[in-house]
Amino acid sequence: MLKRFVWHWLVLAFGLYVITLLKFLGITADSMKDIFLAALVLILVNTFIKPLLILVSLPLVLLTLGLFLLFINAIILYTLPHFVHGFHVHGFISAFFGSLLLSLITGIFTGYERRITVRRVNAAPRSDKVIDI
Repeated sequence: MLKRFVWHWLVLAFGLYVITLLKFLGITADSMKDIFLAALVLILVNTFIKPLLILVSLPLVLLTLGLFLLFINAIILYTLPHFVHGFHVHGFISAFFGSLLLSLITGIFTGYERRITVRRVNAAPRSDKVIDI
């Protein structure tokens, strides 16, 4: 469990670093320490607060077939500078496109982690006690 937490933390920190490299988005960080701290805060917010936001806005999520989740992610990224003072988001549009890119990056790496986990689970030895008919 700790290994998975560290993996998600590193993937999220990498995604935030990539987003801060794209200057046209308007998302900046003062140092790498701020990026890692922002990733940690995002993990905590996504774990505890995001499910509550989804529950409160469930009619909108269902009505838009899940597209409102993009706005929830953007709101979370937009409010991140209130918790991490070295991380800056210069507008809601920047937060929206930054959260979209961050979702793509973390989705790719999380999918990679799941493929490796499935590969390990499927590699179990078979029993020779199978009856073929």
